[in-house]
Amino acid sequence: MAQSPQLKMVYQRAMVLQQRANNLPESQQALLSQALKELQAVLEELQAAEEDLRYQNEELVSTRQAVEAERERYQELFEFAPDGYLVTDANGRIQEANCAIASLLNVSQQFLVGKPLLVFIDQPDRYTFHLKLDRLRHLDKLQDWGVRLRPHKSSPFDAALTVSAVRHSAGQIVSLRWLLRDITERKQVERLLEHLNLELERQVQERTAQLQQALDFEAGLKRITDKVRDSLDESQILQTAVHELTLVLGLICCDTALYDIGLATSTVRYEFTNFEVEGVASSPSSLGQVVSMATLPEIYRQLLQGEYFQFCEIDVNLTRHLTILSCPIADDQGVLGDLRLFKQQHDAFSESEIRLVQQVTNQYAIAIRQARLYQASQVQIQEMKKLDQLKDSFLSTTSHELRSPVANMRMAIQMLKIAIAQERAASELTKSENGNSVDQYLQILHAECNREISLINDLLDLQRLEAGEQPLAVEPIRLQDWLPRVIAPFHERARDHQQTLQIDVSQDLPVLVSDPAILERILAELLNNACKYTPLAGQITVRVQAQLNSMQLQVGNTSIEIPTNELAHIFDKFYRIPNSDPWKQGGTGLGLALVQKLTESLGGMITVESTSKQLYFTVELPLIERMS
Repeated sequence: MAQSPQLKMVYQRAMVLQQRANNLPESQQALLSQALKELQAVLEELQAAEEDLRYQNEELVSTRQAVEAERERYQELFEFAPDGYLVTDANGRIQEANCAIASLLNVSQQFLVGKPLLVFIDQPDRYTFHLKLDRLRHLDKLQDWGVRLRPHKSSPFDAALTVSAVRHSAGQIVSLRWLLRDITERKQVERLLEHLNLELERQVQERTAQLQQALDFEAGLKRITDKVRDSLDESQILQTAVHELTLVLGLICCDTALYDIGLATSTVRYEFTNFEVEGVASSPSSLGQVVSMATLPEIYRQLLQGEYFQFCEIDVNLTRHLTILSCPIADDQGVLGDLRLFKQQHDAFSESEIRLVQQVTNQYAIAIRQARLYQASQVQIQEMKKLDQLKDSFLSTTSHELRSPVANMRMAIQMLKIAIAQERAASELTKSENGNSVDQYLQILHAECNREISLINDLLDLQRLEAGEQPLAVEPIRLQDWLPRVIAPFHERARDHQQTLQIDVSQDLPVLVSDPAILERILAELLNNACKYTPLAGQITVRVQAQLNSMQLQVGNTSIEIPTNELAHIFDKFYRIPNSDPWKQGGTGLGLALVQKLTESLGGMITVESTSKQLYFTVELPLIERMS
């Protein structure tokens, strides 16, 4: 064990005293020996204490070296750390600063020492900075304290401060240690994230609104489809589509028009205005308005091609702008009409709204076609019922007409038998009287046979004409010579009914090339019809005049006015106008149908016109040199 020089000298001095003690008296030797023993013990303890002290000194040196190394390492970390570090006093005056903070504040480290940190705080944040410093009196640390720093001759930037207080044993603040980070990029990222979150939230809200709108549109479409599908009334279909679309889309107004392709016109059939929409003012109604397609050719060209379009229109009367969507109502058979939808100018129609309108117009077109088909079928059913009635009437009339001559002939035959039997037993005078009766009965038989034959001939002729099997025998006819001869038999009949028959024929008429037999039959049927339906003291006129390329024969007679709906069926087979036969002569309803077919076989046409007191039939035949 190594000894210090001082302890070694004490040991040597003790050994010298031990040697000298041998020359002393025994009493002193014992006392000195005891003292030396105690001294030896003390020296041993002293030596142990010296060893402990030396060990402690070595540890102290080692600790000091470690502390110095740590201090140097801390200083390096402090100087070269990527974040800014500051040490200030309790009032924020800078005592130490590293390179990073000097770079952030655009000054040297030496310039920072002794400067208050407050001078580098942006002006709006200085009051808050003072309040934060005051809070440190009661706290040990403030973390992520956001503040705006203003570097020397540079723009402010966002920084995050973390500050901790160093206190002495009495609890007073000795110094403040500051960590400063430039969070400009983090703030930018945060602002970007905030913007993205807002944008995402907006998109979510927009998508939610779109989904809700889609659900509303789907419900509206189903409601419209159910209503128009269950209806066969075209007016109700129009009303439903316009009304529901206006409410579902929040429109100002909606109207629908149907087209007449033949006349090239568009007629507004229904409209609806939603006065609950803000800013809607009353405007003139367009209901019933008829628009010629020629006035807006470009618009109707697109609509007739099945194309929709939207545009902005200025209402001059109300000084407002409207967005209008025009969508055709079309199916695979063609365009039936269009829907017009009106919105405020700033509110254009979206793709989903246009898609809904197109779906509605498709259902709309189907429903209109069904309604029209239903109406047509109802008309056909009514016509079939009317035809059944006409057939029943014809069968009844024909049966009556066929049975009446037969009954008359049967009665005439029975009377002839009686007359013949009486003739055999009678005198010569009686024979003469009975002869007159026989002649009368024979005339009845002859007339009824002719009537029966005429009815059968009419049926056969009508059948041949409908089959196109009626031959023509044409020849030149001078009507001014031919007509009086044909009309002559009807003068006596007219006189019998106290009727007036007048003929108006020009003497310079051109020659008509036609079939005289058929023409005579046409004129006879018309005159027979006139005599039958002209009342007592009535007038019948026959007028012939030449036109540019045709010859007109007109037969008119005094008559009650015939309703238009009845007049339209006057040439139908078996049709008889009710309550128009003043002489109660009856008939089968075949005469005028036969006249029409005969006129058409000659290449002509026949028309009818009824006024308050006159009925006119006009036959128009072509003027040609030769008919094939």
